[in-house]
Amino acid sequence: MKINIHDIPETGLTLDFKDEGKNIEELAGRLDFSFISPVSARLDITSSEGMVNVTGNMKARLLEDCGRCLKKFQSDIDADFSVIYIPGGEKEAEKELKPGDLEMNYMEGHELDTTEILLAQLSLEVPIQPLCREDCMGLCPRCGADLNEGGCGCHEGAKTESRFAKLKDFKVK
Repeated sequence: MKINIHDIPETGLTLDFKDEGKNIEELAGRLDFSFISPVSARLDITSSEGMVNVTGNMKARLLEDCGRCLKKFQSDIDADFSVIYIPGGEKEAEKELKPGDLEMNYMEGHELDTTEILLAQLSLEVPIQPLCREDCMGLCPRCGADLNEGGCGCHEGAKTESRFAKLKDFKVK
């Protein structure tokens, strides 16, 4: 949903909405997770002197792949956020940043896209390497067995073959 900043009343604007995730997936192109439940969000939007402040809460249930054992698992996102937008475009975004600029986002034109806001917040909330549980042991590097389900058949004393093992015989002339 697009919001024209000139249509925001002085008292502010509150939006409660759900997004099935299709709009977010289309905007992102490719995500490392899928949506189990719709993304529900509450946004409080205020505008003053050209600046737009968006505070809100976002909730979603995601299906992710564990970064260690590769199993699919569900995770819940429940995040509060606050974002400030100021007028400007690519020229403003390319200038040298000062410490206060890191909290600002630039908007082109007079519209805010709620889908872009949700995608940005999801990007901050979803871990780079999601884990199905904190103590996930992952896969055996030798045989690929899931170590969470018990030991594997590999000899514990055996070392895995190094990718650099061939270099030990390398001689410089």
